[in-house]
Amino acid sequence: MSAEFQYESFISEKQLNNQSVSLVIPRITRDKIHNNIYYRCNLHPVSMRGDTMLNLAPIIIRDLGKLRNPYQKPLNATLLLGGSEFKCLLMKLIEIRPTWEQIMTLINEEMVEESFENKYIVALVLVYGRIQYYFLTFSDDYYDDAIKWRRLFKKYLNDYRKLKALDLNVDCWSTSQMQNVELIHLDEIVDWLATKDDIWGIPLGKCQWANVYNDDIEDSSSDSSSSSSDSSSGSESDSDSGPESV
Repeated sequence: MSAEFQYESFISEKQLNNQSVSLVIPRITRDKIHNNIYYRCNLHPVSMRGDTMLNLAPIIIRDLGKLRNPYQKPLNATLLLGGSEFKCLLMKLIEIRPTWEQIMTLINEEMVEESFENKYIVALVLVYGRIQYYFLTFSDDYYDDAIKWRRLFKKYLNDYRKLKALDLNVDCWSTSQMQNVELIHLDEIVDWLATKDDIWGIPLGKCQWANVYNDDIEDSSSDSSSSSSDSSSGSESDSDSGPESV
């Protein structure tokens, strides 16, 4: 084996948290995804004819969308959470790093037609948010973004739609684990993302905002941020009044 320095050609140039957005997925998993036939045929920039959400959104809708009419066939056979196709779509979403507005457009309930089911797309977005934005805290710099993701999670904590998925603790590429397909509810995915350390073999970083069961976190963080802003404004007024009193 060559001792020369090896570099990866599939690292996204987009940065988040002072590193490439791709690095939230382990190297071995990234290699398997980028060598997967589904990724190469559907998600490579050449196949997509671009590398933006405008190019990716139709593929997500096509491959994770589901017709509500039980007498009609699904748009395709990709409807399995945690499978290789799902991980490929997750990786591509991470590499593109869509804006919050683009994410909301993708899962906007008002834009979903009566004959179309978006629950698999919602699951993809929830997993993406938990993996990509694990580092957000309720500090002044990240407060607004952390609150947005936290409220989105709390919204779907009350969503009981059923989805077909691999066991949440099983990696689809593992040869030593028994792979079972089961029906789970969307709220179970939110619960898993909020309480566990990994999902489908992908590590979940320590996350403050994902603790959806502790409402005190958001309240205390809001109070501390407001008090810090008050104290800073108070100190400014004191400093302004100082020279005048002299």
